[in-house]
Amino acid sequence: MSNEHVTDGPRAQVHEDENVTSKGNSVGLSIVLFAVLFCLFAGGLYVMSLITMEDPHVLVFCGGLAMCMVSLYATFDLVPRFLNR
Repeated sequence: MSNEHVTDGPRAQVHEDENVTSKGNSVGLSIVLFAVLFCLFAGGLYVMSLITMEDPHVLVFCGGLAMCMVSLYATFDLVPRFLNR
């Protein structure tokens, strides 16, 4: 029989402190970020839907695509970096 359970007391407390999760994000900030990024994404989809076969504007489509890509990049890369400070 070993005495590891007796000597692991302080070390176990240190490991518990490392496993504490964050306090969370502000609800207001989360709502504002969601609204801005969702509107940017939906706006990009709307702009891309304006292209027709009779009047193809490639730059309009590329602008809408850029809006969607920026909103997705911000959602999955910039926002987590900003909120995990």
